[in-house]
Amino acid sequence: MPDVTAHSVKRVLYYSARRALAAEFSSAMGEVAECRSRRGAAGPVVCCGPIAFEFVVRHDVGSALEALHQQFFNLVLLDLREPVRPGRGRRAGADFERGLELLDAMDREPDIERRYAFHKIVALVSGDVAPEVDARIATLGSRGVGRVMRDMAVCHLNPDCHHLPPRHAFARHVLEEMAQMAQHRPGGKTALCLSGGGLTGLYFELGALKCFEDCCAPGALREMDLYFGISGGAVVAGMLANGFGVSEFMAGIAGHRGGRIPPLDLNLLDAAHLDVHGITAPLRQLLTIAGNGLVGLLRGRLPFSLESLVFEYGDLVHAPFNTDGFESLLRRAFRAPGCSNDFRRLGRRLYIGATDQDRKEHVLFGDPPHDRVPISRAIQASMSLNPVFAPTRIRGRYYSDGAVTRTSNFVEAIHKGADLILTLDPLVPWVPGRAGASRERGIFYNADQDIRTVSYTRFDTTRNWVLRRHPEVSLYTFLPANNVRRLLSVNPMDHRPFLRVWKGAYLGTLKRIHALGYRMRGDLAFHGMPFDTTRADAVAERLRATSEPRFEDFFPDGHVELDRRQKPREPERAARLAARPRPRRARVAAA
Repeated sequence: MPDVTAHSVKRVLYYSARRALAAEFSSAMGEVAECRSRRGAAGPVVCCGPIAFEFVVRHDVGSALEALHQQFFNLVLLDLREPVRPGRGRRAGADFERGLELLDAMDREPDIERRYAFHKIVALVSGDVAPEVDARIATLGSRGVGRVMRDMAVCHLNPDCHHLPPRHAFARHVLEEMAQMAQHRPGGKTALCLSGGGLTGLYFELGALKCFEDCCAPGALREMDLYFGISGGAVVAGMLANGFGVSEFMAGIAGHRGGRIPPLDLNLLDAAHLDVHGITAPLRQLLTIAGNGLVGLLRGRLPFSLESLVFEYGDLVHAPFNTDGFESLLRRAFRAPGCSNDFRRLGRRLYIGATDQDRKEHVLFGDPPHDRVPISRAIQASMSLNPVFAPTRIRGRYYSDGAVTRTSNFVEAIHKGADLILTLDPLVPWVPGRAGASRERGIFYNADQDIRTVSYTRFDTTRNWVLRRHPEVSLYTFLPANNVRRLLSVNPMDHRPFLRVWKGAYLGTLKRIHALGYRMRGDLAFHGMPFDTTRADAVAERLRATSEPRFEDFFPDGHVELDRRQKPREPERAARLAARPRPRRARVAAA
């Protein structure tokens, strides 16, 4: 027997409502001259050339769904063929209807990222009434099934038929189609898309990324093909694209010395962050108002009224802070050896989303002609969120937070050829456990929650639509658990609770990874990324054992290890990566 380990193994979920049909198909595959078959633990194993198909056989909808939620499958094979003479108590079309029940159940999957991609489903049909078979083929095609194959031997299970072709002919054709469909198309890129959420959102992304990287090889997140960042996520994306490790950035925030990033002070209440121009700008307006009021008073009119204060003098209130201090911090970091503050010289493709404040358009810094802007300035523009931060002026235009016009840039990642996308979105609302909890809070809290709700609704709607339109894309989203959302929502600019946010982000991300690990392992393997949760499980055990985590607790043995190996890609390699051909894709809406 051939050694399965020497082949490219493809796992196939085979569904048939009848055990006899499954046995017949298995026997037919064993008769294909170019293949060798044997009995495996869950079904037949068929080796054809360089490919080995491991079949997992299921005969009912419930067990098939359970298998799809526990294991990674390259393909799903629905054998919906029916005998010409149904057995006693079995009506014609019953097997096909059960197959549709399975498709309906798969399509109703509430977690869109666990929904099996229908373009990787092969359906087999047969029948002696051509219009009925044509209608079934059309029905399966309308559901998005990738391949529908018709067995022309209409009585393939009837031994009285003498005009049948060899039964292995159709089995060979099925195996050939499966071999083509199961091959991963080269050229797909990996992308990391990070959303906003203030300083606490930035903390969440670091904790989540630390967990993900602990499940992969060290430095894996610095070797993505594409990086996208908005607002606080732009800071993290810029650091990773410049070769800094997640642990290095966390060490700087925690004040741990020994890394390439010195201890960082992200305290917003610092004179360096005050927007002096914005604070002093209203003085001229006040003088004008006072002058007009004096003239009105001399003419016998009251200069002020409640209505005028509410409706006319709102322009006196300006954003109290600017992002100049953060830009300076980033500019210094990007001067380190192997780094660059120039999109065009960066060894990795980096894109920063911001909003043109006057045009209300989303701008992607890193794309021409916006790739001439320094990376630190682009990030500064992306995180200039009103009413906290003043807008950033770049070449005569004013830019504000990218989250105003986008929640995430995963659509742009698809347009640029990514088929494996990791997206993190901390900008989600906290859901209280009782009615009236929000009503008891102040206006700033409720405004923040409304912004988060609008942002996440936009993200979720677009993501669901895009993933159905692009089933070839594997997208994994990591959101904060509800208990972490409460911490994020107290004040998104609070620089203090980074350790608690990191802990909640790490544990929540690991829970999500365990839920989707069976799929992630296969998708990451296509891109040469190993996947093992052993290290992350050890860190999680330390974190659960303490109520007040330390930075050292984010390492399995409590010993801090900073991956300071910087491996910047050469500009030539980046150019080859950008020039790599990719399939034409339809334009889709943006989140």
